[in-house]
Amino acid sequence: MGTMVVGFRLGWDRKGRQATVVLTQAGVLHHSSGLLGLAARPARPHAPAGPDPHPVPRQAAILRRLYADLHRQGYTRELIPPACVRLDTEERPLHSRPWGEHAPRAHPELIAEFTGAAPAATGSLEDALTAFYTAIGLTPRSRAVGPPGAPPAVREALRGLAEGRTLSSRPRRGAGWTVTGAGVRLHVGRVGEDLSPGEVAEFQAALTAWLRHRQASRTR
Repeated sequence: MGTMVVGFRLGWDRKGRQATVVLTQAGVLHHSSGLLGLAARPARPHAPAGPDPHPVPRQAAILRRLYADLHRQGYTRELIPPACVRLDTEERPLHSRPWGEHAPRAHPELIAEFTGAAPAATGSLEDALTAFYTAIGLTPRSRAVGPPGAPPAVREALRGLAEGRTLSSRPRRGAGWTVTGAGVRLHVGRVGEDLSPGEVAEFQAALTAWLRHRQASRTR
């Protein structure tokens, strides 16, 4: 039967390093890293932290974050562009608590098979994840999220939160914000502060008022 996976391999030419990340249909993230041209060293797998009825969307959010983080670190060359692949390898079940001294290493054969089977064609991570969801028969809970008439940006943000993604401002700014399903955080550099639900509502009202005031000023 095999295992359906989605993943990528990125390279950092200046440092001569590579990193591979693969997400399986069981919702387990497998990592490997090492020098370009040499066998990569597998890391411990990242499994859902506890019982989770929807592990794949939440783990896919981590996959997205790892992809973005690696790019920011310097892994900008796509040695294997994001791809959805069916492997012949059957993924072995993990220990019920897959960390600490009982944590197994990633399946080296799983990552090796992914690197050999992944297509050479370029593609986006979102396209690969969409194909992955379709292949494993998963309809993301967020596909039709959002009230009727909501702007596309709002619907996309709601979709992201429902999938467990983190919404954030552009990283090049010193000041910014982060929004997750758990809360809202403002930050300046490395210093940040979480907002209470009431403070979020007040902030939203102020921002809405400012946008409408700005729009009215332009029409005068």
